[in-house]
Amino acid sequence: MKNSKDISFVMLLLMVMSACSSSPAPAIATVPTSVPLSTALSSPTPNSILFEDSEFTNSCTVDSTADVERFVENGQFNMRVLTPFYAKWTKCTKVEYADFILEVDATQVSGPDDNSYGVIFRYGINAGEFYAFLISGDGFYVFTVDGAEREDAELLVDWTQSPVIKQGAQTNHIKIVAVGENMKYYVNDQFLGEVQDARFGAGVVGFFTGTLAQGGVQISFDNLKISKP
Repeated sequence: MKNSKDISFVMLLLMVMSACSSSPAPAIATVPTSVPLSTALSSPTPNSILFEDSEFTNSCTVDSTADVERFVENGQFNMRVLTPFYAKWTKCTKVEYADFILEVDATQVSGPDDNSYGVIFRYGINAGEFYAFLISGDGFYVFTVDGAEREDAELLVDWTQSPVIKQGAQTNHIKIVAVGENMKYYVNDQFLGEVQDARFGAGVVGFFTGTLAQGGVQISFDNLKISKP
């Protein structure tokens, strides 16, 4: 299955990030909600654990190409995207999850801060599309619908800057709380917003890493946990 994104998608990301999120969200049956930092809600406490991985010895796909390297090192799953204007993702579960709390620690190891990385979820095995919540090394976040057959990602929440995102070569804790069509997203246990969208009810979970004008972005992922909400 084709996993790479067309240049048209990454060029869109570049233009949007350069404009500091000046373009509006598409007029679809999706209701993005952003909450000011001063009124941010605390992160919910997970219930029983459905899936947990802190070694990545037998979960995420580790195949590599000339454009992207996937490997496990020091108990962390790494994606190194070498090619400019390129994005790849990887599946890390075999079970499809519907309602869940998804958590992972994502660290920018090297490369330019002008990048994108994060989690994909509700990736239907037969559907070929997924939701993605991504952040960047220069402090932005975005919520999209994406997939191998899409020429462009659909921005449900446009690129938005947030002071809670640690910039550069640091670790950010990403959390998604998905219950039915409602999906809340957190970074470093701070609530940033939510989306209502009913297209994908269940799917597998994985990771995403992308480059813009410069290649050489390496992101490591650790402490993946999926719990009951």
